[in-house]
Amino acid sequence: MKLLVTYAGSTGPAAGVADRIARVMTGLGAEVTLLPMSEVTTVKGFTAVIAGSMEQAGGWMTGALEFVRRNQEALNRKPFAVFTIIPSLATDKGAESHMVVMQYTAHVRGMVHTVSEGFFSGEPEKREDPKPGERSRFKLKILLGLLREGENRSQSEIETWAAKLHEKIVRETSQGATGPVHGL
Repeated sequence: MKLLVTYAGSTGPAAGVADRIARVMTGLGAEVTLLPMSEVTTVKGFTAVIAGSMEQAGGWMTGALEFVRRNQEALNRKPFAVFTIIPSLATDKGAESHMVVMQYTAHVRGMVHTVSEGFFSGEPEKREDPKPGERSRFKLKILLGLLREGENRSQSEIETWAAKLHEKIVRETSQGATGPVHGL
């Protein structure tokens, strides 16, 4: 399975989240290409596309919306998932907040059907080299629903979302879905 993980901008929180997603997908056996949206020349040849942006003025960044617009036809023929980095998400919780953040991707959903949407605070994470067996322990924790209190919450949320998305993409592509697929 060939996945494209792409993000608006070249550095910053969106790049960090995209990198975390790409590492999870790679660890689960996918062949992943990780690029800023400005460097993506085509989405053809990929099984699925995962794209992300920082929230800017209540929506996606202009360059991210242009990426979706430019690739709209091809993205509508494959699983397409999005993630949005919302710094205020770390403090805002609850149903009202959820309704507000869903509006941040309304323009994207208006152009392309999404199989899943992730909303993350973009909190900085501690970068460490993975230890032997770490990926297997992580998969087991996801399966059993066990996440220790000391773990970075944002990082765990990103990894859990990515693992569930991987499972969904595998399921959808193995069924040969050619139309819209409905999401997580």
